[in-house]
Amino acid sequence: MLARFERLMEQAVEGSLRRVFGTSLQPIQLAKAAARAMEQAQVIGPRGPEAPNLYELRVASADLVRFGDYARGVSGEIGAYLREYARERGLRLVADVRVELIEESAIRPGTVRAKARFEGLPATVQREVDAAVEGTRKLRLADLAAAQRKQHDVTQGRLHLRDASGLDLALDPEAEVLRLGRAPDNDVVIASKNVSRYHAQLRWVESGWLVYDLTSTNGTWLDEHRLSANEPRLVTAGSKLRLGDHHLELVKQLRTPVRRGRG
Repeated sequence: MLARFERLMEQAVEGSLRRVFGTSLQPIQLAKAAARAMEQAQVIGPRGPEAPNLYELRVASADLVRFGDYARGVSGEIGAYLREYARERGLRLVADVRVELIEESAIRPGTVRAKARFEGLPATVQREVDAAVEGTRKLRLADLAAAQRKQHDVTQGRLHLRDASGLDLALDPEAEVLRLGRAPDNDVVIASKNVSRYHAQLRWVESGWLVYDLTSTNGTWLDEHRLSANEPRLVTAGSKLRLGDHHLELVKQLRTPVRRGRG
């Protein structure tokens, strides 16, 4: 998977797509958006975590025109990347992946809006998926309720994730999931050998951000409490995270303009 992701990066900066796109929307952005959509839409099914099969990547008209004849090839590369991503993350695809690039006039050029969903499944599989969607929603709410019982200060507002190396990233509830780890396709990339490739996630659930450990090797710690893989915790202003040997902090929104995070 890493090799395929790096190939998408190379296409963006060295290959033929550079001549097509210049400094506008790049395949790497599409791949990261699709992977995030997979994480957002995954459900807990009868056979474990399951991922959708249809990925709609909505882009501005100008960006789609620039893709031209390259669109089908890019869609195929991203589809192959998603299959490998699901395999590495332990997510079962309910059907073969399909990636569609869709023109959206309301989207600003250079950006992408990704959505993943379950579509075109046999009736029996669709019924299982529908039940899993509802079950997963209830599970997330139960995670939030359990975390709130353990932590009384649940005042949210806009939080920022910061670290000593200059990361200052606003947590946007509309993003739903923020992926942290050593692999270059995370939303926050941490260059430490003590951080797992896919180490942890921050997930927006109803009214708060929950941190989940992704069975990392060296652990995810919240305020010096080590999380187990099935024990998410609520983060609030002042919360301190440690992924392996990398320290992060949650702070309230700053008044000064902020830089976007790495990854």
